[in-house]
Amino acid sequence: MLHMTQPSVSRRIVALERALGAQLLLRTPRGSTLTATGRVVVDWAAVLLRSADDFSRSVEALVQEDSVAVRAAVSMTIAEHYAPRWLARARTSAPETNVSLMVANSTEVGDLVESGAAEIGFIESPTIRPTLHRRRIGVDHLVVAVAAGHPWRRRQRISAEEMSLTPLLVREARSGTRDTVDRALRSRGLTLRVGLEMASNTALKSAAIAGMGPVVVSAVAVADEVAHGQLHLVAVEDLDLQRPLSVIWRRDAAMSLAAKALLNAVTTSLPGATR
Repeated sequence: MLHMTQPSVSRRIVALERALGAQLLLRTPRGSTLTATGRVVVDWAAVLLRSADDFSRSVEALVQEDSVAVRAAVSMTIAEHYAPRWLARARTSAPETNVSLMVANSTEVGDLVESGAAEIGFIESPTIRPTLHRRRIGVDHLVVAVAAGHPWRRRQRISAEEMSLTPLLVREARSGTRDTVDRALRSRGLTLRVGLEMASNTALKSAAIAGMGPVVVSAVAVADEVAHGQLHLVAVEDLDLQRPLSVIWRRDAAMSLAAKALLNAVTTSLPGATR
């Protein structure tokens, strides 16, 4: 039902005929019938109305989908020390966005994004596979830390060579932390000696505090232990242990509105982030 009177409909049709410059109805005392042009215009209008209806339903479905959730994967270090602040920011700035978070090492995060299990990922690895797009959002620094009784505690700095000759407490292979340490030493023609390999920053810190050896982790991971004197930082000469914090997503997929909302919350909580 149009809920319009017959005179109103007639005026609308006359106005349309004038706008189109074509007669749509053949009017006789017995009633009105469509002209040949009118039949074509009616067919085209039906197609246009169906397309407009499809467009409206598609946009509605897209908005509903984006408001439900974004599947994100984050590396271990980011999950422990960055993600809580990011999620709190996202809840404030985009309360309609729900985040489903998966935690893995950096290589596994890449696997999850590449397979489509996660829409976006956050990693701190210096390397990235060619199927993924990357945007740098911040910087993280690795440090060497020792317990009070370690010989390095009495020194201001050590050489990269001495570091490479000492068994270190490090993260597992394929993690962003391990990748950064390996690449930094290789750039100096050196190799890593593994004293203990674990997939947990917390476990590595506990081992270092217990006197099992120097640990190499993110500076944010040992900030509290250093502040309370449980661990002490040791500088390493001529060794770049800086690494990028990055968001990754598939090159063949557009980022959803929900993912963009999460990324905006992340970049606004990181000083100097690229937006």
